Amino acid sequence: MLELLAIALGLLVAVLLPIEASKVCNGWMRPSFKGSIGEFRAAYLKQVTYFMWLGVGIGLAHIVIATLNVENGGWLLALVAMVIWFAVGGIGYHFRGKIARLPA
Repeated sequence: MLELLAIALGLLVAVLLPIEASKVCNGWMRPSFKGSIGEFRAAYLKQVTYFMWLGVGIGLAHIVIATLNVENGGWLLALVAMVIWFAVGGIGYHFRGKIARLPA
């Protein structure tokens, strides 16, 4: 059950992160943010870096979970969740570099 939750949340992050990061790269800023566009990009860069490391960490945790669930079919769900969260980490890495190259 926990793997299904990890898969659903990983897919949600893997879809929404590129959408919002692309908008930030094009100059969008959250209306509730109080500050300049440069400050928003710096704060958003921290958030994308967090998602990058979160994806790597959860992906590594699912490698361990997959090796512990060898007897039953839970290892397959853990591997699917691992792939999705490593994809989240890769997406975060890609957009982290893209946002870091933007002019302040």
